[in-house]
Amino acid sequence: MKNWEKKELVRSLRSKGLSYREIICAAPFSICKSTISEWCKDIQLSVAQMERLDKLFHDGSYRGRLLGSKTTQLRRQQEVREIRGKAKLEYGVLSQSEFKVAGLMLYWAEGAKSRYVDITNSDPLLIKFMVNWLRLVCEVPEDKFRASLHLHSGQNEKKIKEYWSKLIGVPQKQFCKSYIKKEGSGYRKNLLYKGTIKIRVCDSNLLYKILGWIEGVTNNLGPLAQLAEQLPLKEKVGGSTPPWPNKLKSSAVVHQMRCFSH
Repeated sequence: MKNWEKKELVRSLRSKGLSYREIICAAPFSICKSTISEWCKDIQLSVAQMERLDKLFHDGSYRGRLLGSKTTQLRRQQEVREIRGKAKLEYGVLSQSEFKVAGLMLYWAEGAKSRYVDITNSDPLLIKFMVNWLRLVCEVPEDKFRASLHLHSGQNEKKIKEYWSKLIGVPQKQFCKSYIKKEGSGYRKNLLYKGTIKIRVCDSNLLYKILGWIEGVTNNLGPLAQLAEQLPLKEKVGGSTPPWPNKLKSSAVVHQMRCFSH
């Protein structure tokens, strides 16, 4: 579900007089009480609805269920932290080929496939990764980067532009005019804290090269797919990784990725 759909469902449930706990149980997605409170702070409950919630709160079995649910929630949060912590340790600094392929897969999923090299997203870590990838792997000169913001009415364009400029190291003079979604334009209001940013490099030849790299990687997936069905686990599968730019030194990648991880 999109964020605005989640918000509308939560507000609908609250308007029916459901408690935060009941909303959490009824919603087909994970949500915390603080988010429910923020989304529903302007909803006025009727006297009958307030009396029902007050009765629920003072009911011993209801309080017991709340405490039990909280214990389960905390236990699950700890389990999730442990899973993510162990998984994180499986990767250190990426090798040159790993870094290149990781960027190719991200571009394949999120990047433009025609005209220019474009990557659009609202995730700061993803954007930072891809800008560094364009610098190191594609050797894009600093003056070739362009950026533009996609914001909602009411967001502070100046501060958001400063944030992204500092994050990716692209001067504000290389930012194009921002697009502002106006109230009543027919768009659902989904306020992203830092908006959405598009990074553009106007180089069609680079785009074709990236698409060619992606084709090269995906063409090499055939032998890998056969591995589980036909070959012993320790048997090596033929195939080569795309060539790494000569100008990109290993030490530069290690330094860049360490900076990224911090």
